[in-house]
Amino acid sequence: MPTRTTPEDGDIVVRQEKRDGTVVYVLHTAPGPDQYLLPTCEEAVAQAKTLAKRHPGRAWLTTEEGYDFVLLEDFQGWNRSASVLGHQLTRQW
Repeated sequence: MPTRTTPEDGDIVVRQEKRDGTVVYVLHTAPGPDQYLLPTCEEAVAQAKTLAKRHPGRAWLTTEEGYDFVLLEDFQGWNRSASVLGHQLTRQW
């Protein structure tokens, strides 16, 4: 199965942009409005991964133009399989 190269609805997107001459990082849940403004890439990526892990979904990074996306982390199915395994183990005991 080919890897998706663009965010799906519900994925977390970090966008690098310039505001008042300063580079900032904006987070939003695709396809919604901007939700968080963070000063560093490290903070934005950490926040995006945390949100994507809770969701579960994917975290992406893009530039102000928003045409090229880099997949930061894919948590789809991660929590689901972990919770299924946990449920199975609980049932056995």
